[in-house]
Amino acid sequence: MSSLSLPGSAAAQEAIAPAWEEREAREDIAQRRERAALLAPHFTDAIRMHSSSIALPILFSGVGAAGLASSLAWSADAPQPTDTPLRIAFAASSAAILAGGLAGLAVPETYRRDTLGTAGLLSQGSLWLGFAFLEDDGLARMTPVALSAGFYVSGFLAGLNLALSDYTPVSRLRADHALVATPAWRARLSGAQIASIERDLLGTAPAIPNWAVYLPAALGGVVATVPAWDGDLPVETRVLSLASGLLNSAWSFALMAHDHPAQSYQQDLRRAGLRVAPSGPDGTAGLTVSGEF
Repeated sequence: MSSLSLPGSAAAQEAIAPAWEEREAREDIAQRRERAALLAPHFTDAIRMHSSSIALPILFSGVGAAGLASSLAWSADAPQPTDTPLRIAFAASSAAILAGGLAGLAVPETYRRDTLGTAGLLSQGSLWLGFAFLEDDGLARMTPVALSAGFYVSGFLAGLNLALSDYTPVSRLRADHALVATPAWRARLSGAQIASIERDLLGTAPAIPNWAVYLPAALGGVVATVPAWDGDLPVETRVLSLASGLLNSAWSFALMAHDHPAQSYQQDLRRAGLRVAPSGPDGTAGLTVSGEF
């Protein structure tokens, strides 16, 4: 992105007032300012989505370590062979949380929240698998198995998304937001600078859409409600299966329905009669917007 001083005093702002506006047509100036105005609110959402305090992975690490220690202690105190699959499942759930916390401490801030989210999905998959091995727990076997499978597939897709995505660093997002946050500074940005800022926002989009990641977990919740329609099961078991499936499905569908800031920005462009398109023979000239005013 072309260099531009960060907002300072009013005198400094006047001193760097751009000369390019004098050479541009009014329509070009209007388009450029419209794009900058549309960018501002979406940067706020993108920064919030990719920002995470260091305290969160520390918490994950502590909870995971405590859970893993409890699972190992349980294994030592109750070494019955029939309990082995259950202990392994619960230990795997705690290990996923611990691994996610440690990974969250190691990865850049931009990837921290997604890393913890992936660990959470895999941990829930193991936790529900453990419930499937419990006897007389009031749950039909199909309910925890379906939920476990859904969370495992969603966790795999979330991990694959982490491997494939190349997110814009959150530090650059904050710098970009400072340049489009106020009308005074939006007016001082050139078309090339706005195009670069636009690329940074679009660079926050995941390789795998959010709905695709959480769809397996949602479908697992739907399948988990199937025992609720079995009249041969006790009422308590049917109600518990229905509640477990519906709650997990509702949570997953709510996450699926959330639009990503990059997607929302493109929708706003279309509503304004604009579109994002590559410019230049090799795409290095940035992004251009065409439309009518």
